[in-house]
This record gives sequence, structure tokens and C-alpha cells, in this order.
Amino acid sequence: MAVELFVTKTLDLISKERDAEIAETQDLTQRLSAKELQRRGICLLKLEIKSRRSGLYGRMVLVFGSQLGPGAKQVKVELPSHNFTPGDIVGLGLMKSQATDKPLATGLVSQVNACEICVAFDDSEDVLELDDDEAYKLTKLANDVTYRRLKTVLNDLSNSRGGPSQRLIDTLFGLEEVSPSGAEFPITFVNENLDESQKEAVKFALTQKEVAIIHGPPGTGKTTTVVELIIQAVKQGLKVLATAPSNIAVDNLVERLALHKQRIVRVGHPARLLTHLQKYSLDAIISGSEHTDVVEDVKSDIHKVLNKLKKTKNKGEKRALRDEMKLLKKEATQREEAATKDILSRADVVLVTLTSASRDGPLKYLKEDHFDLVVIDECSQALEAACWIGLLRARRCVLAGDHKQLPPTILSKEAAAAGLELTLMERLLKTLSEEKGKDVVRMLTTQYRMHQDIMEWASQQLYQGTLVAHPSVASHLLSDLVDVSDDEETTSPLLIIDTAGCDLYELDLPEEVSKGNEGEADIVASHVDDLVKRGVKPADIAVIAPYNLQVDLIRLRLSSKYPSLEVKSVDGFQGREKEAVIISMVRSNPTGEVGFLAEKRRINVAVTRARRHLTVVCDTETVCHDNFIKSLVDYMTEKGDVQSAHQYIQDGKVHQTFSKNATDTHKVVSRSEEKQVAHKKHVSSQHSLQSKEEKLIVYRKQLEAFKDDSTQSVLDFPVTLTSHDRMVIHEVAEQLSLYHASIGEEKNRHIRVSKMKIDLPLSNSCEDNDHIDKNRTEQVAEITPADQLELSSTKELADEKDLKSSPDVQDISNKVEKQPKNPDTESTNKKQKLKVKINKQTEKGRQSQNSVTELPDNCAIDDDIKQCCHCQKNIRIANLALHELHCSRLKKTKDINAEGGEKIPEQGGAKKKEVKATEKKKPAMKSQTHKVAEVLGKIDPNDFEGLIASITELDSKCAFRKCKTLTNTLGRNCEHCTRRFCLTHLMPEVHGCGDAAKEAARRVISREGVLHSGSGVPNKKPNSARRAQLELKLEKKIGDLTNKRSKNTEKKKS
Repeated sequence: MAVELFVTKTLDLISKERDAEIAETQDLTQRLSAKELQRRGICLLKLEIKSRRSGLYGRMVLVFGSQLGPGAKQVKVELPSHNFTPGDIVGLGLMKSQATDKPLATGLVSQVNACEICVAFDDSEDVLELDDDEAYKLTKLANDVTYRRLKTVLNDLSNSRGGPSQRLIDTLFGLEEVSPSGAEFPITFVNENLDESQKEAVKFALTQKEVAIIHGPPGTGKTTTVVELIIQAVKQGLKVLATAPSNIAVDNLVERLALHKQRIVRVGHPARLLTHLQKYSLDAIISGSEHTDVVEDVKSDIHKVLNKLKKTKNKGEKRALRDEMKLLKKEATQREEAATKDILSRADVVLVTLTSASRDGPLKYLKEDHFDLVVIDECSQALEAACWIGLLRARRCVLAGDHKQLPPTILSKEAAAAGLELTLMERLLKTLSEEKGKDVVRMLTTQYRMHQDIMEWASQQLYQGTLVAHPSVASHLLSDLVDVSDDEETTSPLLIIDTAGCDLYELDLPEEVSKGNEGEADIVASHVDDLVKRGVKPADIAVIAPYNLQVDLIRLRLSSKYPSLEVKSVDGFQGREKEAVIISMVRSNPTGEVGFLAEKRRINVAVTRARRHLTVVCDTETVCHDNFIKSLVDYMTEKGDVQSAHQYIQDGKVHQTFSKNATDTHKVVSRSEEKQVAHKKHVSSQHSLQSKEEKLIVYRKQLEAFKDDSTQSVLDFPVTLTSHDRMVIHEVAEQLSLYHASIGEEKNRHIRVSKMKIDLPLSNSCEDNDHIDKNRTEQVAEITPADQLELSSTKELADEKDLKSSPDVQDISNKVEKQPKNPDTESTNKKQKLKVKINKQTEKGRQSQNSVTELPDNCAIDDDIKQCCHCQKNIRIANLALHELHCSRLKKTKDINAEGGEKIPEQGGAKKKEVKATEKKKPAMKSQTHKVAEVLGKIDPNDFEGLIASITELDSKCAFRKCKTLTNTLGRNCEHCTRRFCLTHLMPEVHGCGDAAKEAARRVISREGVLHSGSGVPNKKPNSARRAQLELKLEKKIGDLTNKRSKNTEKKKS
């Protein structure tokens, strides 16, 4: 029953995973044009068939190259940049076909070079009829082969009663108990350098009757142990099927077993094998076997028939040649199958990926009970369904891996959450080892990679503190490497660079888009430079980031400088190691979101790639919201060196401070696309409002609700509002005739809005500005920096410095200090100063812009209203003090200027007029025109020669004031003011034509697209997104015109 439930559930989950994969591919192909797909590297356009040849098992291999037209087949032109690699599944289509059309055929990329791409098509694909002169395109497809094989093996699993693996199936699903271990026997280890835990694991696996699990944490030599196990099993006469989920993992086993002269066969498409290991592939061994001559003769006949088929025009002859071709291919296939069966049956070890071990591959020529032992390396990275493809072929198995590292990659979040992500190894450890207490696992405990301090954190957090660093690596450092200097950077195994408080926030992007942090990317680039300067080779350094966008940002800064430096995501580094590893955590935001950084296995893989040096760049305030990452930060802080990003900013190594309110956008170029990204704009209030209009709407509703609520008299806004938010609230409160003021100091500063006057000491009467009422206590105070933005936004009438230095303010302050304080208000106001806000008047038609609330003259004056003694306007008491101060100051300025004959408007622009008045007090500088007029005025109007001589003398000197340098020989005329200057004062910015020069430069750029006329042709090509849009629009227009012409032609014919 357990087997049937597992099969039913897993079939449903892999179906969801397949749907997610198809949806992702279709979204890409349907959303983008063919040219954009080619730009992204997943499509090749305008190809032609260069040649054809026969491959193994009747495959037809077509060689494609760029189309050059008739008669140019042998000319080789480089293909556009692309991402096609050997082993990719591709669809072949005509250039004129649509993206939604079914491919003519699907094949497997077998070989790729700069000018050509070879695609192998199965016998079932009819590619003989393809026209060599036609234009084709190749598109990468979603792989449905794996899906079909997983469905097949699950159905086989539910119907496998009585097979050789029946006992194993029942044991792994808990239907049978695990058999006791067999008796131990003496073993002579081939690898004498194995440690005790490795030897124990090999002995244990060989004595288990159904299942053995080898748990290999990072750097503990898991693959070395698996290789020794396979060799010992072969020495016992066992036939071994060695598998792994990836080609790289299988090739790693092939490479190590080949060193021990084992009879091995690597099954799989040669295109997917490492080049130096292709001689161990089944195809290569068949080619060198005794069956080769006969097979080659048959293939020669196939090529002859193929050439005749291409030349003939007769349909009957073509049909006969096709029949002959089928017979020849059938004969070749039969002979190759016989050779395959012979070679596989004689091999001691057959190595294959999990999905290639299916019964529709070469292993179908072997008996079901041919293998005695199945070994699955990296089992923790494979879907359980994929593991069963190999497990159905043997009575016993050994699973090796580390379930504390990355699980298999799954696109469908729904399928992953429902259990598809649970691997066979993880399930067995839980059901057999933890729940039933069965002895089925051995853990490797000695690690040979990391420095003791790098290892210790992972050991304590994930491996129960069981890991021990081998003496050869326990204390090794970067400074121990050849040509590496010995200093603080190279003698510390742990370094954490903290960006907290430096405003290096992550880029604000939609949820579906990857994450990036340009500040951290700059720090990483700087740290890499430092390590390289100290002698560390770029090839020994790895930069790991959890997000692909961050990988692209770092590559932009480093790849051209250090081509051998590897910058990859966490997934790309599993199973790898480097002398120095730098990790960029990316996440930095006020809400403390860490995303999938919270996945422990991902962090474990990133940290345990380092051998001698580990650097983590992160915002500790953000990432420490996750307890697991917090434990890493705490450990590195205690055991390693700590630096602040402030040091990098001060040294100019971080080129820009990325604050939470930044709105600048940056172009990020990646292999797949150009994305326009913007820096995070953080609004501390709960509403993330992007415009003043939106804020006006929200705050107006809030204040109107407050005004209508009879139960509320005072409304306090939170201290987290920005100054711009406070300005908007002041503005709305003013329009609704509510009292409003900013109160509090620094971080505690906030806005209070009230329906009644704010209960603070206020003025009761109006006196001469030299005698302030004694009850006006501590009313006028400094305007804090937090309010400066509000003042500028509301067109302030007096800035902070002017208010502080104003004699009126000093006079008020002095009088306040001397006069007695009201005992009723003294205790309340002893430590509090009233912050009076200057608010922008929004009513249309007002001529002046006062900083206080004014009432119409005909409005009845109640107890809350007083009349200004200077301008006689009705002012609310809460705003009276500052209004009177402004009026008195304005009156003084007016009186001073009146003495000099100047006339100033009574209200508005006071600050600007004061500046002008100050400037006019200075002695005016004579302009060049005045100078010329003054000189010429002294000459007799009838003395023409004297007039000419004077003008010539003026032109011979530099026009810059006080400069007497002669410009007859060395001098030039300014193109803006036409005056002549010496070389010292020739630049427009020096002699006063700077604004004119800027305006001229703007005109040139606007007109020609470049700064200097003739300095090259500007690049006016649209960006990729715009270009793709224009191409689609053009294609649509051409299609419409074509349809229109065809309709017109039909009408004419009719």
C-alpha cells in the first residue's frame, strides 16, 4: 500500500513540476521576438545545413552554420553569441515559422564550435527531406525526456512484484525489516590514505544486505570513499552500477576509477562527457571493438545512398532509396546492439546518470538481475523517483551524499512544498535511522578542506560537533601559499564586513525579479583587489552570491579584470572548493526580510567552499533576523576580524552611497537581459506612498476622519514620518483649519494636530516689537534640522540662520530670560520648546505667502484669534508669535532699504529681496560697455583717428577686468560674448560666460547627440526592450500589408 501511495502522489507532483517548466519556457518564447531570444542566447537564426553524417544507433547528425546563400557552403562565419552546449535538447524550425508552431524535429546538440553546431536526431525524426538551401532556426527546448522516464519508472515500481529488487523495495518502504549485517571479512584497501571513518564506512557498506548510507559532510572525502567501495566490490566479483544525478558527478567517478585500471564503461551521449573521458564512453569503445569494420561498411553504404537521395529528382527512385536507407540503418542498428550487449556484459562497472539508466537506453540489452550492487553518489541532490530508475536493477544499494547541503532543483513551489523536494536519503534517515533506530548509516568525520575556524561553525550547527579538521588543513592560511604576503588580510581565516548603518540597501525590484546590492558588489570588488595585490591568484578566489542579479553585478566589476576569477551562485559551487571565498549576502532592508537566505542548506554550502579564508559581506541588522544566519554572524564576530563598510566608503572604494530614499536608477547588464532597476525608496510610515498626490489623499482622509470624530480632540502622528510627510500633513491641516505643530526633539519629533488651540504659552497682546509681552514664554526657539526640508518645501520666509541671528529673536530671548514665568505653565514648559512650523498657503488668489494661518478680515474674531499689531491681520494665537516676528523683521528691512531709495514689496520673497539689497550696497563694478563708453567720451567727436586709435588700444588688451595683458599675438575672441581675452582668462567659466557655455553645450548635445561637434557618431539605437518592441511592430505591419495585398489580388482576379 505504501508503494502505491508513493507512486500516485509522486506522479501528481512531477506532473506539476513539468507544467511549471513548460509554462516558464512558453512564457519566454511567446513574450519575446525571435531576435530577442537570439540575443538572450537561447535561439539561433538564419542557419543552413552545411553537411550530414550518420551517428551511432542510426542517429542522423546535421551540421548547421550561418546562412550565406547559394554557393557559399564551405565558407565559415562565426555564429552569434549563444548558450547552446553539448547535450541540450533543441527544436529545429523554419525561419518563417511562428514561435507557437511545432518544431520540424527535435534533437540533441552533440558538438559546438565557433562557426558550427552539430545536432543529432533519432531515427524517429525524418530529417532526410530537409532542404539544404532553406533557412532554419534552432531553439532550446524544455526537456521532456526526463519527465517521461520518471513516469515510466514510477509505473514500473508499482508493478514490480517478483523482480530482483523486490526485497529492497519492501525494505525501503518499511514493509520489511532491515536484515542484520553480514559477517566482516578482511579487506586490503587500495587507497592506504583512508582515515578510520572512511574505512569503517567501506566495511559497513560491503556487509549490508539491503541498504547502506554514507553521510559525507563537506570536505570529508565522500567520493574517495565511494571509489574505494566500488573497487572492493569488484574485487569480490560483484557487478556494479554506479550512478549520480549529474554528468559531472558521474565523470568524477569515471576519472578516479580509471586511475585504478578498472574495466569501466561510461554510458551516455558522448556530447555530455568531459573531453578527456570520452574514450571510456560506450560509443568510443564500440568504435574500437572488433565489430567496428562491419558497422563502418554499413555506414559507408548509408552515406552513398544519402548522396544519391540528394541528387535524384525522380519520386520513384527516391522512394526506393529511402527503403534501402531504412534497411541499411536497421542492419547497422542490429550490429551496434550486439556490440553494446557484449561490451556492457563484460564491464565490471557501468557508470551512468540516473535518468539514462532507464530501460529505453543501452541498459535494456542487459538482464534485469545483471547488477549485484547499485551505488548512487550525491543521492541527496536527486529526486527519489530518479533514484528508483537504478534501484530496480539490483538487490542491494549504497547511497552516498549529504542531506545538509542543497536539495534537487524544483521549479514548482507547490510541488516542492507537497514533498517532491524530500529525497530518498533524507526519508530513509528519518524512517529507518531516527524512527526505527536501525543501523543503516555511517558518517565521515575527518574533513580535509577547511581551516579549523571555518569548519567549526558548520560542525556545531549542522553536524552535532562531530567534524574534525585533519592536521594538514587545521591551521593553513592564505599566507602559507607561494608568493602571498604575510599581513592582516592573509593571516585571518574569518572576516565579516558589516554594512549596517551605511545605507547600502538592496535594489528595490519586483518579487519575481532577482535581488542585487550595488554597495556590497563594490565592497566585494575592493576586497578581491586587496587579495590579488597581496599575491593571491584570482583562480584561487571564489565569489558566491545567492542571487543571479548580484552575480551579474559583481561580474561587471571583476570579470574583465580577472578572467580566471569565478563568480557564481550557491548552486553553481556545490561540490567545489577554493582557497578564498567571499560571500555577498545581498539582503539589506528596513523590514529585515532575508528571503531564501533562511534556507540553512544554502548557507552551509556557501560557507564550506572555503579552504583558507572566508569573507562574509552583509547587513547584520537585516540578516540577523534569521536565527541560523545570526549564529554565523555571532561566530564570525567572535572568532574572526570585523570591518565596517564605512571604511570602504571613506576610502572611496564604494563609489556611491545607496540610501533607503534613493530614487536613481541604474542599468544592470547581464547575459540574459538589460534590466532597469531603482534604489529602494523607504518610507518609514506604514504606507509606502510614491507620490505627494497619494500622500495628500491618504492624510486628508485621516485628518477629515479626525475632524468629524467628536470623541477625539488631539491627533499625534508617529515619529517615523519623513520631513516631506510632515510637510504634507501641515499643508492638509492648514486647509482643514486645524491647529498643527511639530513638537519634540530629534528622533522624538512628531506632528500634533488639534481641534482646539495647542496648550502652550502664547501671546496675549500686541506691543511694540521692542517690548514683547511678559507672558510670551519660551515661544520662539531654534528650528531643528529635521524641519529644514519642510521650510524649503513651503517657501520659507526666513531661514534658520537668519532667525537665530536676528536681533528680534535675540531681543525676545533676552526678555524671556529676564521675565518671571507663569507658575501654572512653568513645570510643563520648563524643558519643552515650541517648534512653530511655517506652512504653505494653498488657497488660490492669495498675494502673500505667510507662514501662519490668516483669517478673512470680515471673519468674527473669537478667543483664539488675535490681530497682528504690524499688518493688522487676524491670526490664530498659536501662530501669532512667529508672524509678529516676521512682520517686525520685514518692517526693519523695509525701513533700511527705504533710506537708500529702494522700494521692496511688503510681503513675499523677503529673503530674496534682502540678498538683492545687500548686493546693491556694494560698489557696482563697471561693465565693459561702460568702460568703452567712458574712454570714448573723453575723445573729441571730430577726431576720427584718435577714436580709431583708442578702440584699437582697447582691443589689444585682455577684456578681463584688471588684466593688462596684450592680446594682439596670444589671445582669442570668446564665441559667446565676442570679447578678446588672454590665454589665462579665455575659458568662458573664468571670464563670466559659464552659463552661456553650458547652454551652448546643451544645444550641441540636443542637436547632434555628442558634446563636441564632430566627435563621433552618437549611438541612437534603442535599448533591447524598445528594439524588440519595434521589431514586433514592424513584423505586424508587414504582415498586415501582405494580407492587404493578397486580398486586393483576390479581388482583381474575381
